[in-house]
Amino acid sequence: MSDKNDAQDLDNQILKQMLQDFLEEAQELLDQLNLNLIQLESEPENEDLINQIFRIVHTIKGSAGFAGLEQMSLIGRKLEDFFGNVRKGKFKITPAIVNTLFDGIDMLSALRDKAEGGDMSETDISNIIGKLEQVSAGTAAETTVEPVEQTDDEMVPIELLNIYKDGYNQLAALKHLIFSSVHLMEEESLAVLFSNQIFEHMTPENNGVWLVKNGKTIQEVVRNGERIPETERNTLDIESSKVLQRVIDKQLVVWQSSFPEVKEIMPDFESPVIIPLKAQPKAFGFLVLDPEESTEVEVYQFVGEFAAMMLNISKLHTKVEDQRLELDEMTAILFKQNNQLSSLYHVELDLMRITNPNDLCRIVAEAFVHDLETRTAAIFLKSETSDELIGLWASGGLKNIDSLIIPFDAIEPIQQSLETSRIVTHNHFPGEQLKLGSNSLTDWVIMGLKGRKTTHGVIIAELDDEDVTDSMSILANYSGILLDNLILQQKSGR
Repeated sequence: MSDKNDAQDLDNQILKQMLQDFLEEAQELLDQLNLNLIQLESEPENEDLINQIFRIVHTIKGSAGFAGLEQMSLIGRKLEDFFGNVRKGKFKITPAIVNTLFDGIDMLSALRDKAEGGDMSETDISNIIGKLEQVSAGTAAETTVEPVEQTDDEMVPIELLNIYKDGYNQLAALKHLIFSSVHLMEEESLAVLFSNQIFEHMTPENNGVWLVKNGKTIQEVVRNGERIPETERNTLDIESSKVLQRVIDKQLVVWQSSFPEVKEIMPDFESPVIIPLKAQPKAFGFLVLDPEESTEVEVYQFVGEFAAMMLNISKLHTKVEDQRLELDEMTAILFKQNNQLSSLYHVELDLMRITNPNDLCRIVAEAFVHDLETRTAAIFLKSETSDELIGLWASGGLKNIDSLIIPFDAIEPIQQSLETSRIVTHNHFPGEQLKLGSNSLTDWVIMGLKGRKTTHGVIIAELDDEDVTDSMSILANYSGILLDNLILQQKSGR
């Protein structure tokens, strides 16, 4: 039951987003229609203008239907029927017809504003539908009509569109299968898949998929189903073109007839149409192609919507996988730190039973190498009679440390650690190895064994791949305090 409710919630979210996207797009389309009709009054035989109007009302019809605004879709269909007949030469545009068309546009605007306000109730549109049907049938004033039977060839794009619309109802089940899949492809592989499907099974001779990179540029990654090598890809700055901003930022379809500069951006396409791969807040990229018929654009808009959904799922899957890897890494670090803290606890218990400095140095040096996993470790304590350090113990393969006597000022890093009581590392002396008798240390760390009033000596260690200076410092500080007690005990004869 929970899965069913989750599926319903996801369906509602998708439909709500589709409605919002359409309302934003419809405002610009209707504004463009008004301008086109004004121009049409003075240029009634302008074929390019008529084709552009046809494409816009066709888009409104299809997109409104997908968004659940059936009344807007119905008016769009009546307008599309009329301009389809005009394109076939059945009618001539007259002022009376233009006035009726303006009435249709006004009703579309009213229905859009009503839906944007959250009112999805039906409006009485019978009057405007009747006018548009009269115009399309040639029975309105100043129109002539020659009935022409629709051919099978003209039915093909409509049948194909209906097939895709029927397939859309299956997407709810499909998307849940996709969500549950554990083998999602990365975004460029998805782009190749969709481009290849269009190239092999649909009509455009040319198609390409461009994807946004770093939020500022867009790059052609696939052409006709073939991935383009990175060194050969075309890359465009999104901010450099109003067309690209319209597609990526506003996520609107762009035709060459509306924006002639599209041809400059896509010179290899005959009459390019750019369809955004919609996402939030900006498109993932776009699909570009040469459709044979205007009615095909809606089919490819559907393909673009589905491709965008798959890309979004892929990105979510990648994000979850990255978070899982990050969590695994953090868990490993926590286990490592827990083991180190546990080791420190047991080492400190051992140190509490120590009765002389030599045993303390042995335990601490071995703990550095075996528990904290440093590469090597050596401990030097101050001489009671001279300004010298005396080597007491070493671990990790260092040789003859117990026979070394080092003057305080003989080795600068050691002298600096003694004087400042601070940790000194190889980073303070770039490229400098530390010489301890016959031993040469790289990636070294020096820290003092600090008591309450003085520093009793130093611990010198080589780090392996991992920095464990925090744990080293804890053990060194504890050892310095214990040395205070041991020295007091020795002085008191206990």
